[in-house]
Amino acid sequence: MSRLNKAEQIIELAMMFQNSFTGLCIDDIQEHFECSRRSAERMKTLLFDMFPEKIEEVPTSDKKKRWRFAKGTMNSLISFSVDDFANLEYLKGLSNDENKKKQLEELILKIKALTPQKNARALETDIEAVIESEGFAVRQYSRVKADPKTMELLRCAMLAFKKIKFDYLTDKGNRTITLNPYGMIISDKYYLVGFNEYVNDLRLYKINKMTDIEILDEYFDKDEKFSLQEYCNKSFSIYQEEPLNITLEFDKRVADDVLNYHFHPTQKIKQLENGNIEVKFTSGGTQAICYELFKWGTSVKIKKPHAFKSYYKQYLSVVLDNL
Repeated sequence: MSRLNKAEQIIELAMMFQNSFTGLCIDDIQEHFECSRRSAERMKTLLFDMFPEKIEEVPTSDKKKRWRFAKGTMNSLISFSVDDFANLEYLKGLSNDENKKKQLEELILKIKALTPQKNARALETDIEAVIESEGFAVRQYSRVKADPKTMELLRCAMLAFKKIKFDYLTDKGNRTITLNPYGMIISDKYYLVGFNEYVNDLRLYKINKMTDIEILDEYFDKDEKFSLQEYCNKSFSIYQEEPLNITLEFDKRVADDVLNYHFHPTQKIKQLENGNIEVKFTSGGTQAICYELFKWGTSVKIKKPHAFKSYYKQYLSVVLDNL
């Protein structure tokens, strides 16, 4: 048996010791893992050596010794997977009882509250993907398609920390580029962000414009300071510019929509005394922000900064001139 499988069994046994009120004996371990008594003894001894102060012997009327963990011992090792949440959402959708739906929603919120904050956003994104794959959700928005083979090739390169080479069509013609691939950004298009050693800086490339992609037999060291999330936080959509401190005010008619809307990872939302909603975030990408605000029509006003308000007016003027 591999070391990985042994580790998984030890964790599983630890969970069993915590969940058992009456305690476990050697026979229980032997039966559950379908192993010899000697192997069961070794597993028990290894676990007890790891948690010597957490073991409680449970009094019994028979001759078999039983043990359990002190309550809460394994709490830090308990986590909730994407499938766990997806199944709860699925069950909530099956119910026709509004009270049951509300109770399930409260249960989901309680479990999410126990989930580490750094994993919460990724979980929510993955849950959407699981529900979508099961046929219960459809993504309805325009975007450029990405070739699955290309995506898998890039994924392999990023996992292996290997450089890639590809041809890329630019305004000045086709160029061959060597890149240390760091990650992908999915917006209206699929983008690859990586370190271009030739220009000694990070660069962004549209994946649909990349051709003849090749994984090189050459490894790279990823910049330890680079965070894909922080890189995205500086922009609106994929545009990297000098960040602006944006303040918007939305009409109270769309309050419910705004309060449940994700504009930007740095957003701060609050309801004003007049019922309107104030949204603040720090981001570059002025043109992309204009695209977003245009969707809200007359329901939004730009409060700060003045330079961005002027930019938006100029942008709308250019659009009108093209009609």
